[in-house]
Amino acid sequence: MATLSSTGLDALAHRIRQEVESGNITAAQVAIGFDGNVVHFEAFGTATVTDRLIIFSATKTLVAMALLPHFADGTLDLTTPVAHYLPEFGHHGKADVTVLQLLTMQGGFPQAPIGPAAWGSSDGRRSAFAQWTLDWPAGSRTEYHPVSAHWVIAELLETLNQRSYLDVVHERIMQPAGVGRILGPEAVGALTVRAIGEYPSDPAVLAETYGRPELVPVASIGPDALLSMNDPRAQAAGVPGGGAIATAADIAAIYQHFLHNRGGALPDDWLADARGTIRNGSVSVSDMVPANRTIAAYTSGNDGYHLHRWMPAAPQAFGHAGAGGQLCWADPVSGLSFSFLHDTLHQDPRVEFHRAADLNDLALALLR
Repeated sequence: MATLSSTGLDALAHRIRQEVESGNITAAQVAIGFDGNVVHFEAFGTATVTDRLIIFSATKTLVAMALLPHFADGTLDLTTPVAHYLPEFGHHGKADVTVLQLLTMQGGFPQAPIGPAAWGSSDGRRSAFAQWTLDWPAGSRTEYHPVSAHWVIAELLETLNQRSYLDVVHERIMQPAGVGRILGPEAVGALTVRAIGEYPSDPAVLAETYGRPELVPVASIGPDALLSMNDPRAQAAGVPGGGAIATAADIAAIYQHFLHNRGGALPDDWLADARGTIRNGSVSVSDMVPANRTIAAYTSGNDGYHLHRWMPAAPQAFGHAGAGGQLCWADPVSGLSFSFLHDTLHQDPRVEFHRAADLNDLALALLR
C-alpha cells in the first residue's frame, strides 16, 4: 500500500514555513487525504489545528456538487432553462439561460447584485433574480461569476428539496465526510483575514510570471468585499459562492468523500457527471486561459495551463481555489486530496501563483 513520504512532508512543511517567515501569511493549515481518510494535518504560524479559515470561492464546488443527485433522478436537466425551475429568474432576457450555462460561468450575469436584504430568504433571492439583466448573451463567453451564480444554485437546491440549501449541502457533502457544519450560522468563527502588499505597477513583471500579458488574471472581486467576510453577520449568511469556514482537514476529508462517495450520498456515477462537461473550447475572459470548467469545479487538464487554474500537474485532478490562494483539490489517479488554507490576501498575485505551484508540486510528490 502506498504511503506518504516523510521527506516529502518535511519539504511541504518547509515551504509553508517560508511563507510564514517572510510575512506572506501569519496562519496556515495543510491537510492530505488518501485512501478515504485524512492522513496528515498540520498547522503553521499562529494557527492551531482547531482554528477554522474562510475558504472563499473554494466553497463553490461544495455547493454545486449538492446538485448531482438531481441530475441523476431527472429533477434537474442541464439543457433546461433555469427559469423553468425558478420563473422569476426569466425576466430581462434571462429566459433562455440554461442550467449548464449557470454552472459553467457562461450565464452572462457575472456582477449581478444581491445583498443581505435579499439573500436571507427565498422570496428575497427570487425578487433579486427578477431584476437582474444580462451583460452579454448567455453562452457567448465564459466570465467568472464571483457571487451571483451560486445564489441561483442555492435557490435551486432549496426549491427542489423544499428546505434550506444549507441543510441540503451539509447532508450531501459535509456529513458523509464526517465534517460538521461549515456553511451558515453554525459555522461562524473564522480566523481574521488580512490584506497586505500592493499590486505591481509594472505590467511587465506580471507578464513574466504568467507567460504573456493577456494571461495575467483580472480580479473579479476587490479586497474590501473579501474582507467583509470577517464580519460574523457575513459568515452567518452562508454565502454559497464564498462563505464556507473550515479546517484544511475538513476540506481534505470532503474531497476524499468525493473520491469514495461515502454512504452513497452522491450518485454512483457522480465522477463522470461532475467532470464530464468540460468547457475546453471556452476561454475565460479574466485571464484568457481555456476555462476547463465542469458543472462543479475546474479540472487541471493537460494543456499546460494547470497553474493558471491553481491546480496540480495531474490532468484529471479537480477542485476549486479560493481568494488569496486557498488550495482545494483531489486527484482520482493518485487518490490524493489536498487542502492548504491561510489567512492573508496578498495584493501581488505573483505571491499566490508561485506558492500554489510549489505546494501543488510538493503534494503530488508525496506518493512518489
